[in-house]
Amino acid sequence: MKNINNILLIISIIAMPIVASAQYCNHFHTKYCPPSESGMYSLNGQSKSALFSKGQTSELNVIVYKGQDYRISLCFDETLGSQITYKVYETKKVKVEKVIETKTMEDEYEKDENGELVVDEWGSYVPTGNQVEVVNKETVTVVEQQKNLLYDNSQDGFATELEFSVETTRRLIIEVSIPGSGGSGNTKNKLIKSTDMGCVGILVEHMTTPIQGFKGTGF
Repeated sequence: MKNINNILLIISIIAMPIVASAQYCNHFHTKYCPPSESGMYSLNGQSKSALFSKGQTSELNVIVYKGQDYRISLCFDETLGSQITYKVYETKKVKVEKVIETKTMEDEYEKDENGELVVDEWGSYVPTGNQVEVVNKETVTVVEQQKNLLYDNSQDGFATELEFSVETTRRLIIEVSIPGSGGSGNTKNKLIKSTDMGCVGILVEHMTTPIQGFKGTGF
């Protein structure tokens, strides 16, 4: 019993920094992601922060609405490196045709030397007493979620800010990937060092798309 208590104590001591770090990360984006200097953007409630480890990839789902401008900025602890990759995908429901295969066991029937089924005196096929596997194929239309890549900051000098206008309401996925191998492999049997962890924040801001040109200036 004493040994068990000692083990539990060691585990709790190891886990304490991780729990503390996770709580510290909760509002990381409000403290360390610099907001727009224009003062025109408002904080969007879809902003979020989380604790990451090296080698980890995670996704944040965001809905952007028609007639709005958005600004997405990324901030992170230095312990995670200097080049954090984030990609923006659009998700769409599309109809896809798929071939569905079903396998059944059916009776086998005798065939003559020409490969024709043998018929008995009552006009019925003559079974061999064996069964064979028959594969049936059917083409069906299903609806799937597809991801289309819209932006990859690794192709943009690892930029941490992105601004864009939205013409139609869309569902986006912001995928954040941390370089390294601290969080890869079988984490159940491996301790993650505190130096392999850090906070990542995604600050989402929005504003109504400004009217450009002479539109709306009539009497």
